[in-house]
Amino acid sequence: MNEFRLDRTKIAIFKLGNEPKDYVYWLTQPIEKRISAIEFYRKQYHQDYATESRLQRVYNITQLAQS
Repeated sequence: MNEFRLDRTKIAIFKLGNEPKDYVYWLTQPIEKRISAIEFYRKQYHQDYATESRLQRVYNITQLAQS
């Protein structure tokens, strides 16, 4: 996976309400870069909140036959 670093040469200042939309940037990126960014944020979330994988619970509801 790619490591992300902040490119400090590409910082711009905008007035509130006139800033560009993030989704426009991501639409111009190749799918591999989009997926790797999602994976990067997913790993950060799981590290920060110490979530652990658990077994999923499954419930079955059945009706008893009337006798």
